[in-house]
Amino acid sequence: MKLPFRDYNYVVDTNVLITLLTFYPKDKSTFKAIWDEIENLIKQKIMFSTDIVYKEIIRYRGKNDIVKKWAISHKKSFFISPDKETWGFAQKIIRRFPDLLDKKKLQTGEPQADPFLIALAKSENAIIVTQERKDFSNGIPMVALHYKVKSIDLYEFFEKRKLKFVKEQ
Repeated sequence: MKLPFRDYNYVVDTNVLITLLTFYPKDKSTFKAIWDEIENLIKQKIMFSTDIVYKEIIRYRGKNDIVKKWAISHKKSFFISPDKETWGFAQKIIRRFPDLLDKKKLQTGEPQADPFLIALAKSENAIIVTQERKDFSNGIPMVALHYKVKSIDLYEFFEKRKLKFVKEQ
């Protein structure tokens, strides 16, 4: 699925959504600017993720249900099903980097979004937003770099979007 071209798009990893919704709650006025920006980017189709992330979230066993509720409410506007090209590219990534996949998830048949995030980011000229460590050889940032796909963490995203906490006078 080709989205309208921009200089950048953002493909979001599961761990970013969990971090955002857990530590930057939407219902707190302190984080209003963050959530206004995210919702605006989603409406403009600049920020999105793969539906494999949606499946990971639905199976997420964390204590906080807010992540699942958010994902369900944004299922149509945020999560994209991989097209044939993206699916094929994700399979190539898996063959080239089999250790990108979590062995425990392979045994239990749980969804694994990492190769699909990279494939979607490549096909949509996007930056991956992930909380994975950049020095882990089999993580999203290093594998994405192999395919010339940039990845940033949540704080780099805040900086790129010029989101700051400001004390009211």
